[in-house]
Amino acid sequence: MMENFYSKSGLTLKQVAEELLFYEPNERIPRISDLAEKFQVGRGTVQSALKILEETQSIRLESRGHLGTFLREKCVSNLLKFSGVDRVLAVMPLPYSKKYEGLASGLASEFSRLNLAFNIAFMRGAKPRLEGVKEGRYDFAIVSRFSALEEMKNDDGLMIALSFGKQTYVSKHAVIFSDPTKKRIENGFKIGIDTFSNDQKFLTYAETEGKNVEYVEMNYMHLLQHLKADTIDATIWNMDEIDTTLYHVEPLTSKKAIQYEKEMSEAVCVIRKSNRKVEYILKHLSKEKIVEIQRGVERGDVMPKY
Repeated sequence: MMENFYSKSGLTLKQVAEELLFYEPNERIPRISDLAEKFQVGRGTVQSALKILEETQSIRLESRGHLGTFLREKCVSNLLKFSGVDRVLAVMPLPYSKKYEGLASGLASEFSRLNLAFNIAFMRGAKPRLEGVKEGRYDFAIVSRFSALEEMKNDDGLMIALSFGKQTYVSKHAVIFSDPTKKRIENGFKIGIDTFSNDQKFLTYAETEGKNVEYVEMNYMHLLQHLKADTIDATIWNMDEIDTTLYHVEPLTSKKAIQYEKEMSEAVCVIRKSNRKVEYILKHLSKEKIVEIQRGVERGDVMPKY
């Protein structure tokens, strides 16, 4: 059956499966004649598709005569496979912190519960991750709420499909100095910045606003090395994996940066608005369970698995 998806009957099977995916148990489904008209096929082709879905236990239907036909049970994973979704591909930050490893582990666990194949790609920077979603290379991207909202200002084809709550993306950011005697960013400082990271970029610009500094572009993961080597004077970094005995850390001082950070602490899933199937899948994930696993990984009670 799966080999004939490009035939007329196979395409109808795909379309009917996708149609029924968005109906919940005990809802009345469209009449066969309505589906035939919608998909521009004969009634027999629709009936054959429904028969296959019932035989594979993807759905259980009940005919109620003049009241219509009702969907009594459905297998979400089967319907997704018949509708052309054999796996979901996500992209998220590099797993350099337990918080990110925990988020990846929680997502993997929930997709496993739904019996859906799931893969994660890891990529530096919210901007390229979101570009990957817009280009269709990834089904969804994990970014901060701040980065999502910034991108959505310029692209109304994106949407936030799932939010995980405060401190699921980062706990907080801070300014890190190479000179342990410094408390604030000063004129003439060389500041490490990664413009691919929306959060780090906006925080850096806010914290250095009005100061005469030199921005040194580099990979986010190399910022701390350059700080130790004194090739930069300061940078802003996520505090989740910082050893404060090794680095001189000071809190953010800019009111704008502090305000930005409120929306940077929350992890969200961003999808294309047109991707209704992935939107449906994400709504069936338990964000509470995902966050519970994330917290367990952060505490060391749960082994990362993704």
